[in-house]
Amino acid sequence: MSTALLRRSARSAAVAALAIATALGATGVARADAPGHEGFVVHVQLNTDGVIQAPDDHPGGTVTFRIATDDPNGRQLQILRPHAGTTIDQVLVDLAGAVSQDPATAAAAITKVRDEAEALGGGLARPDVPAILSEDISAGPIYLLDFTSFLAHPDSPPPVKKIELCEDAGYHLPHFPHEIVIQHDTAAGPRFQAEDVDDANGGIFVHNASPELHEMEIQPVAPGTTDAQVQAYFDAILGGTPPPPPPFTGVPVGLSAISPDHDAVIHPDKLPAGDYVLLCFVPDDHSGLPHAFLGMHKVIHLH
Repeated sequence: MSTALLRRSARSAAVAALAIATALGATGVARADAPGHEGFVVHVQLNTDGVIQAPDDHPGGTVTFRIATDDPNGRQLQILRPHAGTTIDQVLVDLAGAVSQDPATAAAAITKVRDEAEALGGGLARPDVPAILSEDISAGPIYLLDFTSFLAHPDSPPPVKKIELCEDAGYHLPHFPHEIVIQHDTAAGPRFQAEDVDDANGGIFVHNASPELHEMEIQPVAPGTTDAQVQAYFDAILGGTPPPPPPFTGVPVGLSAISPDHDAVIHPDKLPAGDYVLLCFVPDDHSGLPHAFLGMHKVIHLH
């Protein structure tokens, strides 16, 4: 059986496991180790000086990124691969439109980004919690974007680092974590469907089953916070009324945007136990509103 088929089979098994476990009320039994071995890890440093430290090349296949930062406010990395015939500069122009405050502009621009590039994830890291990300990426160039710098100055040239992925070195994930999140559409809007996401030191397999781009921020919240409270906060902001006290505490970590039918394993390193909410702030490609405002949030408790 080919390597590509093995990967597809493993992904399908993981996605199917969520549906079966949800139907039967089953719980996971295997705990995932931090993905990757040292020799196969791409070390990425995002500093407040705006310089991305990373190697110029690396083997393709299952690639593990360890994303660290010295920024006390946290820093976000986004990995992109433009489709043939599209330059990274064009993607960044449209990405700037996607973060516009005008919903119509954001909706049109995020649709362009979705169609002209692969969003390969990335991570939100803070000094005490690096982000570890593993995913399958074929040979060819990829681009690392300091998304935090980009958001602060979307009209200025952002820090970008090109990495050339060479031939598959043959190393792949030995197993998948039991913690699974599916990003998918429902009649009520985009949602997170989660199973066994409860281990502060576990890896989370994330699959985007939606036709849109999605991310998965892992935001600490006050103990006892509910999804209804999170939605009430967003509804107040959207409605222009005084919002209740924000439920969010601390600096988020998590997974940056991935394209439709893509998946990744995110492993926040040394995440403290407590209550968190999964959030997606990618703009909706119809309304232009952040998906979290449309109900794409899920409160979880990690121990």
